Amino acid sequence: MNYTCSCLERFCSLVCWHENLCLSKGYDEFSSAVAFFATVVVLSALYISLQMTLNELLLPRMEKFLMRFPAFQKLEKVAVATDVPTIVAEPIEEIAVSDTNPQPSEYEVLRANAIAEQERASQAKMDRVLDYTKQTMVAYMSEEELERLCGYITEYSLGDTLREVSPVKVDSTLKSIDLMHFGRNFGKAFVKKRIHTATFIKNVFAHALRDLEITTIERKMSHTESECRIKLDGNIK
Repeated sequence: MNYTCSCLERFCSLVCWHENLCLSKGYDEFSSAVAFFATVVVLSALYISLQMTLNELLLPRMEKFLMRFPAFQKLEKVAVATDVPTIVAEPIEEIAVSDTNPQPSEYEVLRANAIAEQERASQAKMDRVLDYTKQTMVAYMSEEELERLCGYITEYSLGDTLREVSPVKVDSTLKSIDLMHFGRNFGKAFVKKRIHTATFIKNVFAHALRDLEITTIERKMSHTESECRIKLDGNIK
């Protein structure tokens, strides 16, 4: 407040001094007023130009020169830290998400477990039958024929008939009763009807069983009177 009053007093004194100077030189009041305002405008323009020159040219150089000193560097860091606003993290509200996946019922759990157990048991039986097939027939056929035989047996386990069969060749040392016993053993493990198993081995071993009818094979599959290499085995389950 005191500074403002002092400035006003100085301005009024300047106005009075300028008016007296103009009057002493012989100018009238109007001319002195015009000269005063013209002088104010010129001086203001000069002041603004000088201020812009200082801000654009001198101040950056002075600041760059002063920043060489550690004391001014610390002041600059403090000023920057003061200007940076403090960010306060607001707590995030937890949104309860409803469980869109309903829990299975007791029945569904029991049914799924039962089906899984049946599949494991079926696969275990399939593995036992294939192991029996390989161990029993490996001495009487080539590797390629044995692989085809295992493929046919796997397909037979899934149904009662085969879609397409290319007869498998076996060693002549095996008799028809051996092949019938072999079919009876894995057919019983799969709980297949005798007529279906008789049809299967008739098609798969078509050359070796060419002289026998399917009904004859079905009837003689469990016979044990004659000598044979492959015995009946009811333990493949």
